[in-house]
Amino acid sequence: MTKAGTYHSFDPDGKRMPFDRSIFDDINTNLSSLEIDQIKQRLDPMMIGYSIETPIFAPGAFLYRARKFGPSFNKATGITRKDLIYPPKHLASAGRLNRAGQPMFYSSMHKESVFFELRDLKARDELVLTFWKTTQRMVVNNVGYTEFAFKQLGATRAVPQWGPAPAPGSTEQTIGISVVPEDIRNSVLSRDESREIKEAFSEYFMCKVNEDESFRYKLTTAIGEVHLGSITNHDAQFAGILYPSTRLWANGDNLALLPWFADSHLEFRKALHVRIRDRTDTTIDIDYADAAHEFETSGQLRWLGRVRNWALQPKQKAKFLFAAGLDADGDYMVSQNGDPAHWEAEDTLTGNKIDPQ
Repeated sequence: MTKAGTYHSFDPDGKRMPFDRSIFDDINTNLSSLEIDQIKQRLDPMMIGYSIETPIFAPGAFLYRARKFGPSFNKATGITRKDLIYPPKHLASAGRLNRAGQPMFYSSMHKESVFFELRDLKARDELVLTFWKTTQRMVVNNVGYTEFAFKQLGATRAVPQWGPAPAPGSTEQTIGISVVPEDIRNSVLSRDESREIKEAFSEYFMCKVNEDESFRYKLTTAIGEVHLGSITNHDAQFAGILYPSTRLWANGDNLALLPWFADSHLEFRKALHVRIRDRTDTTIDIDYADAAHEFETSGQLRWLGRVRNWALQPKQKAKFLFAAGLDADGDYMVSQNGDPAHWEAEDTLTGNKIDPQ
């Protein structure tokens, strides 16, 4: 993990341009009459001199996504991969990180988050929960990870830090972003100003948006777009934006991926048919009704009619272990200490692993 680099901001005379927070207030006041590109024109100068640390995920990161069943999307009509990734352009409405007609793959880094992200989820609703695994290094930028944003949302966890010393086996790194010409590196944006800009970006990006206030997505989308693009000196481009879940009080992480990454570097692992038993403000009780681990030759999900379980042969004995971490498909339960764990089985006599069928 390397320390993040720095953007620098200067006026035409080569002097530092101080951060003016009133720019955000003015944009927000006139948001209904502004277009996204007009907003970006006002935000772009802030990115020169802006410092941020952000993770790189090695291949093998798991993502989770859910979609409620409805008249045009259910098992009877048949479900394909295209139904599960992101909507077609003509059905893509404006979102926190996308313009209308420009879909993104919205997902979560934690299975719990997806249930809270679905609007108006209630008892007796049914949905499909999908599990995806990255097959390529995934470079993402991030917005919303500040102490102020976490306190405003009521988070019970600390703000993630992508520091210089990764833990053993970590899939996270930190990249440096720098577009600073050598002749102006002596006049850098101060650490305090960079922090101010980050807090302003986070505050306005993480705002709650009601269903009748979709125009507010113009500002969040503009903030997201100025955080995307090519990465100087890294021969890479950002695959998407990582941000805290507003509906899970910043206790989970969401990831919006650009279609080019989702189309080429996501491996489908499985789908679960989920029934909502009960819903409160802070809890959701669910049942798993069915599972699919592959697609038919027709392109539709092949449902098993049940979830996989362990079937022992006559006289075979097995030992079950509640192991730390995720299973091969990225699934897990939450242990008593709050960490992910999953069940494994092995033959008592041979010690061989028994896979669920």
